Amino acid sequence: MRRWDVYRGRRFGGGRLPSILLAAASVLFLLFLVLFFTLPGYLVYSKDGVKLDLPMLRTEETAAAEEETEQNAETVVEAAAELRYQNPDYSSLNMAATANLGIVQSIYVPYEYMNESGLTKAVARAPELDVKGLTMEVADESGQLLWVSETKTARDYALGGTLDLKKNVEELKSQGYRLTAVVSCCVNNLLVSRNPTWALQVGNGIVYSDQRGAWLDPWNSRVRQYIIDLTAELMDMGFDEVVLNHAEHPNAQVLYTRTMSEEMSREACVTNFSIAVRRGVQETIDRTGANLSAMLDTDALNNAAIDNGQNLSYMLQVYDRVYEYTETYQEANLVIALHVDSTERFVPVISWTFPGGSWAENYFESGKR
Repeated sequence: MRRWDVYRGRRFGGGRLPSILLAAASVLFLLFLVLFFTLPGYLVYSKDGVKLDLPMLRTEETAAAEEETEQNAETVVEAAAELRYQNPDYSSLNMAATANLGIVQSIYVPYEYMNESGLTKAVARAPELDVKGLTMEVADESGQLLWVSETKTARDYALGGTLDLKKNVEELKSQGYRLTAVVSCCVNNLLVSRNPTWALQVGNGIVYSDQRGAWLDPWNSRVRQYIIDLTAELMDMGFDEVVLNHAEHPNAQVLYTRTMSEEMSREACVTNFSIAVRRGVQETIDRTGANLSAMLDTDALNNAAIDNGQNLSYMLQVYDRVYEYTETYQEANLVIALHVDSTERFVPVISWTFPGGSWAENYFESGKR
């Protein structure tokens, strides 16, 4: 007998609904997995944010614009990954100020004689040679500056001296002297000892040094800035010219303080350093009218087996003059033979003098004192 008091719910689809829902859920899950693993490839990151870039939605103009943006972004990422330098062609630098340089004749005062007594002797010697110029070595390989420098690095590492150089410059300038300062760049014992992280190394944290002293890294941006600051300070002090000594690379295999993208030549290292310093002080040069010059290494000039990175042709395009410590006319003549104007752009530091050209007489080493 059928009972009417018992409710029996109606069955729809013959029990197929749970199966349909399960299948739909499976499809959605699979779609989620596909999107999860493929969509990141179409996400574009830029300074404006993140956006989805699907090929089917792109127009030709959009594709071209995005490709250009992607190339630019890749360039930035690669540059940030490591320090990248190139060995470019420096044949057309033309940074030197070569117009109206004139002849330079002066008394050379080595670092150890840069005191009141030494300057008095140099000034007394000048009338005997009928010159009104002094070339003063104010910072040598020791790294100890003669004056109280206000540059940040000199203050941070206590590199300053006690000589009232500014007062001496003012007095000499008032007497009509043309003043040149000589500064050691990459050989600096004191700074290397107080901050070896700026130095060239030979491995295992060992600082590179030779008979001249301990070497700073010419690639290091802070080393370059220190030389820029010193040079600008001396020019503002009243020096008519600053000569960078040891703007060069040691003739040895060394490790740098920065990761390089590829092996760099010593020539590129020295030229790049010189360009950076020139650009860093150009505003000061324009304002003061001072000259920027460099000291050449005599051994490297006369011996092709010595590679110190100084390419004379490039140096003459960056620096206004080139100087050289030399003992004989034959040594100096090798430089002159390389088409350097000896009357204006080449200044030998010598123990003797000659008429009609530029020179700096090293009076204190000549035996005449």
